[in-house]
Amino acid sequence: MAKAKSPTKLSPRTAEHGGPAALVSPVERQRMIAEAAYLRAAARGFAGGDPVQDWLAAEREIARLLPSPQQQKQELAAYEKLRAQVRHLLAETRDTLSADTVRNTLEQAVAQLRQLGEHTADAIDKAAAAVERDLAGAAQRIGPKWEAFSEKTADLFEAWRDRGRQSLTDATTALADWLQRAGGRLKTHTYRTGEVAAAGTLECLACGGRIVLATSAHVPPCPKCKKMEFRRLG
Repeated sequence: MAKAKSPTKLSPRTAEHGGPAALVSPVERQRMIAEAAYLRAAARGFAGGDPVQDWLAAEREIARLLPSPQQQKQELAAYEKLRAQVRHLLAETRDTLSADTVRNTLEQAVAQLRQLGEHTADAIDKAAAAVERDLAGAAQRIGPKWEAFSEKTADLFEAWRDRGRQSLTDATTALADWLQRAGGRLKTHTYRTGEVAAAGTLECLACGGRIVLATSAHVPPCPKCKKMEFRRLG
């Protein structure tokens, strides 16, 4: 019987100065740029074009995909603050739970984070997208039955668990309504390299390799196949 492969456990990479390190090594970054440049040339059938421009465009593409250590620091800080504020606002909610509760909570938390003036607009936008995905993931794991509202599934909605059966029923209805209103953009569980994700297990869509994020961190390439798309397992 084949032995099951253990997932790769990862903590946020740190540089010598104590801040986040680059998501990939310089050699791996060069490989990614070369591959992106090749794909650009291949897309036009290797006819015409300028290899230098292909390379420069590929460098910009990879730079957007893989935030620098300083950008990682900004994005992680914004993400953690936004998650904490969303959790707090949801816990403080006393009105009937509805789809508007979820939407308004996220919008209010984002507005408050912008008012602080401590993070770039880009970092806040990325944090908002990541937290919205966290909310959607929790809503989908909970599903339509209040019995599924557990410590394992609740995540940012944890405070709602202690409000009785009727409140949980209202909550599951509200979450389903919110997901339906949001449409297809929130129905994907795909995590891509360079995006922020909360602690948990991610599985590579290409090879099935798993990584375990010990804390919130930027998603690295798959350690096994170097591909860059994952789904959350837990």
